[in-house]
Amino acid sequence: MTRQSEADERTAGADNQTTGTDERTAEDREQPGIDVDVADLTLAEKVGQLFHVGFHGTEPTEDIRELVADYGVGGVIYFSRNVETPEQTAALSAALQEQAREATGVPLAISTDQEGGIVSRVPFGTVPPGQMALGATGDADLAREFGSAIAGQLRAVGINTNFAPVLDVNNNPDNPVIGVRSFGSDPDLVGELGSAVAAGLQGGGVAACGKHFPGHGDTAVDPHEAMPTVGHDRERLDAVELAPFRAAVDAGIDAIMTAHVNFPAVEPDPDVPATLSERVLTGLLREELGYDGVVVTDCMEMNAIADGVGTVDGAVQTIRAGADVVLVSHTADRQRAAIEAVVEAVRDGTIPEERIDESVRRVLRLKAQRFAGADAPSVEAAGEALTATAERVARDAVTLVSDGADLVPLPDDRDVFVWDFPAGRGSAAEDGGVDIAPLVDALESRGRTVRRHTFADEGRDADDLPAVDADEVVLACTFDAATNARQARVVRAALDAGHPVAVVALRNPYDRRAIPEAQTFLTTYDYSPAMLAGAADVLTGRHEARGRLPVTLD
Repeated sequence: MTRQSEADERTAGADNQTTGTDERTAEDREQPGIDVDVADLTLAEKVGQLFHVGFHGTEPTEDIRELVADYGVGGVIYFSRNVETPEQTAALSAALQEQAREATGVPLAISTDQEGGIVSRVPFGTVPPGQMALGATGDADLAREFGSAIAGQLRAVGINTNFAPVLDVNNNPDNPVIGVRSFGSDPDLVGELGSAVAAGLQGGGVAACGKHFPGHGDTAVDPHEAMPTVGHDRERLDAVELAPFRAAVDAGIDAIMTAHVNFPAVEPDPDVPATLSERVLTGLLREELGYDGVVVTDCMEMNAIADGVGTVDGAVQTIRAGADVVLVSHTADRQRAAIEAVVEAVRDGTIPEERIDESVRRVLRLKAQRFAGADAPSVEAAGEALTATAERVARDAVTLVSDGADLVPLPDDRDVFVWDFPAGRGSAAEDGGVDIAPLVDALESRGRTVRRHTFADEGRDADDLPAVDADEVVLACTFDAATNARQARVVRAALDAGHPVAVVALRNPYDRRAIPEAQTFLTTYDYSPAMLAGAADVLTGRHEARGRLPVTLD
């Protein structure tokens, strides 16, 4: 939309409001803390409220300023690319909110994916453990405390919406995009802990958004690359995939994110993912589950959408299907084109304006309920609270799967030879930056003598191992041996050489399936500092391993 057409739309909208003010519904008027309701907004402004957009940079760019000021977008999403320091992030949030107040009078939903573990966009205070670590604790009270601590961390820098918790039941060990982002493979556990995390977030003044409806756990394709299919019948979906979402709906979760996954038991058209399906979003989620919160799409620039109907047409289709918020995370031209396409679709009758109004009411209601709370905590106070909670999670989550070699705790008369491997992102959803230095530091601070070898040369044969001294235990730190055959070969070679080997799976407990020969096997579920310190505590005998596997490794 051009600036001139936006101005024309505002003028036309003002004329309509003059004659239509008395037609406001009671629901329109009851928006505490926000002095704007549906009837105050032009069509363009209403459509703008239904979009969350991302941008590149640590300061407001020209594109994001235009999208907030001229297109009136309802939300902005932060990735690691937007986050540098607490002061910078808080200033960025304040600048964007000021622009939104001047443009529409409606506060922005400033969101991020702060799930914990491998998907943690905001590092201030500490990187929190991930959801599967929480699953290993099995503690709903701790999960609620975790959500509350995350809320403080986010609110301290002006973030008021978290695209978490993950409510997917990870029952497919080969899932390339969920895995340890899930609480586990038990639907009841996922529903209980997910609802608890959401309650903690919401109680802390941050909107929670459960994902990815109707359930992304049993997929073997990453929707960043292509569209997966979950082919189970409806009875199975009800018992497994849908169960955590029912629990979260019953518990009052603020928002639910859609999956770019086809579910033939609900949507028979194989080319239509849940995000674009009226049968899924309206028939299943709204009518069957009785959900009246905000429905948010996963990013519409993922290839599952972009390479199919396309981001722009997909925005029109998802709103027609029942979505309230369209997430377009990266490209300004696509963001503008998608907003303009939805405005045009309303004008030509493709989308009834009443459908837009329904969504705007939900968006404004959520903003009024969630964004008018108490003052945000300081970065220091929020960081201290989160660090304390992370340490409690780690203490109860580190899991000793087996110790047939009797190496835990590590023998006092043995030094530690840490082996590790280069590790990148497992999927486009993850953050990079794997660093095992905190584990080495923690072992040394607990009195152990440690040396380290990184298998950096992918060309070296797995049998070309570093020499191991007679008084050393090899601590093999796998990152994803389940999909990286070289890591598994190195561990097997060490075992075949007769070295005492303890394996610590720093990300994926399913590594156990790739190296069943390893008699001593621990898992931390992620490489957050707290989990690495917790592993050191178990390895040095400070604490017993208390975690229980929340997934099946057979």
